[in-house]
Amino acid sequence: MESSKLMDAIRALKEPELGRLRQFVASPYFNEQEELIRLLDYILGFGPEFRGSGLGKEQAFRHLFPATPYEDKRMRYLMSGLNQLAEQFLATERSRKQKNHYRLALLEAASERGLEKAYRQTRRQLEASLAAEPYRGGAFFYHRMRRAEIEERHFQLQRLRKYDESIQFASDYLDRFYFLQKLKYACIMLDRQAILQGHYELNIGKEWAAHLRARAFFDEPIISLYYTILQALLEEDEESYFRALQKNLAAAGPGIPPGDLQDIYLFAINYCARKIRQGREDYIGQALQLYLDGIQSGILIDNGQLSPWAFTNVVKLALRLRRYHWIEHFIQRYAPALPDSFRENALHYNLAELYYYTNRFELAQAHLKEVAYSDMNYYLGGRVILAKIYYEEEEVEPLLSLLAAFTIFLKRNKLISSDLKQTYLNFCDILFQVVKGKRRHWKKLGKKIQETRLLTDRAWLQSVYSEASPVVGT
Repeated sequence: MESSKLMDAIRALKEPELGRLRQFVASPYFNEQEELIRLLDYILGFGPEFRGSGLGKEQAFRHLFPATPYEDKRMRYLMSGLNQLAEQFLATERSRKQKNHYRLALLEAASERGLEKAYRQTRRQLEASLAAEPYRGGAFFYHRMRRAEIEERHFQLQRLRKYDESIQFASDYLDRFYFLQKLKYACIMLDRQAILQGHYELNIGKEWAAHLRARAFFDEPIISLYYTILQALLEEDEESYFRALQKNLAAAGPGIPPGDLQDIYLFAINYCARKIRQGREDYIGQALQLYLDGIQSGILIDNGQLSPWAFTNVVKLALRLRRYHWIEHFIQRYAPALPDSFRENALHYNLAELYYYTNRFELAQAHLKEVAYSDMNYYLGGRVILAKIYYEEEEVEPLLSLLAAFTIFLKRNKLISSDLKQTYLNFCDILFQVVKGKRRHWKKLGKKIQETRLLTDRAWLQSVYSEASPVVGT
């Protein structure tokens, strides 16, 4: 029972929610089986961790029915029934937090049952709630569309022969909702496609985009922002789209939902990251500034927590700009904001980066050994740091062994996008050639470092190439 769906659902609940789950299960409206209440009470006795030998099926059955031999089928039925109630509770809890969804359902029910007074009262409450919404985004457009849609159906039930504008409102807000969601999905597809192997069909034609421009993005800033992101992703070499995105982002008013604003910042940051991998060092400062603006404004902070990937990327960017003292302060200030389950890993990895850049190689390697490489970014970055340490410590054999193993790993991995894979394969190939130092290919190698489009740590490779040149000869 300890590894069942039921226990997973219970462990996902916070302490106040567990109390409400107990009330939910004890309600005759939802449950008429007294055994399910007793089973839940037995399980709750193992909180807050909900682990232990007592959570076995046989032990629980013995507690519920001390005079009855164990029946596995009966026990599984009880667990299934309690799990269904727990899942129903999760859906109910979510519904309680979405007041407008509740009011829309009540408005529709009142209309269907001819409860005119209840309909008018609920409509007033819903309108007041919608008017108080601070953000114009997908939820706003959807709620407005549904309200107009219900009002149109209600108007039809009255069988009145007069003009009603509800259907126009429903159509207008459907357009806003549809185009916004379609743009979001397209941006996510393109952004993800640049990192992971795979291909998505956008199903967005020139006529579709032309219609959106002709309607002036329905005068909605959020739709305009996502359209600009789409153009920047589709035509990365045309940097005017990214500059337009930066300008629009700086001018974005308070009406953009926080979740969307966070996504937009991350799209902009990911664009910079791809440019940096292509050798555009001028995008390092721009990416760092986007991160700092997002963190300091709280846009990139979720419930008081900072993503470990954002934390890591800030460190990496600042180190490349040689802001060593500043980054030590940043690590001290924001490490407590990292999620508990990620904090130790993020700290070890980023301290390894810092110690490498400040030539404390022994400390860097010690921290790398403590990193659990469950995340691909940590693994890729960790291999590069270790390769650079081996090179600078003149440990040739370990370096060549690492480059060979890393190359095999990259070539065999089917999850990494082709561009990201090639970025690291090129690093391995060029560093190998620097180490081998063949005279007849030396000038070509220097040109390759400068012109290879996808390459991580280009500046470092150029540096070690220049330092090695006098030894090997030009």
